[in-house]
Amino acid sequence: MKILALSAVALALATPALAETESKMPEHIGFGSGAALGAAIAGPVGVVVGGTLGTLIGHDVVNDRVIARKNRELSSLHQDITQARQALASVNAEQAKAEAELAAFRTLLGQLSVSLHFETDSAMTAGRYREALEAVASASQQIEGMTVELVGHADPRGEAQYNQVLSEARARSVGEVLVAPAPTSP
Repeated sequence: MKILALSAVALALATPALAETESKMPEHIGFGSGAALGAAIAGPVGVVVGGTLGTLIGHDVVNDRVIARKNRELSSLHQDITQARQALASVNAEQAKAEAELAAFRTLLGQLSVSLHFETDSAMTAGRYREALEAVASASQQIEGMTVELVGHADPRGEAQYNQVLSEARARSVGEVLVAPAPTSP
């Protein structure tokens, strides 16, 4: 009887160690060791009481494992959320910087003035101004809200009516360059 009792005590003491392994049956181990210990100590009643208590202890071990795993997962998710928040803050900072730069660029373009000169009595845009006009045209088409205002002046030496017609012809000539499709690269 003493050997049976010692065996049951040894089994009961080994139960937590067995329950901590990756086995998925701590309740069964708890029931078996509790029943054996209970039988050795109190006979048939001890089997029922020991088995029940062993099962409950085994169940607690399972729940502790589940809770520990869930806590590790939760900790990992918190780390992921923290990293995502940091990345989002970085992206938001970059976006705010880009928007500020764009606003400054729009302000600059709103105040930018390009002067073109024409030959006497000519409304033809000189080729040397073409690149600057095409750059303004490209910007005005790509930047929402940007407008281009054309102001033309003629030399004061001519008659007012002639100068007015010439100024309008020059503005049309520049306007045609501004609205023409951009040339394609070869």
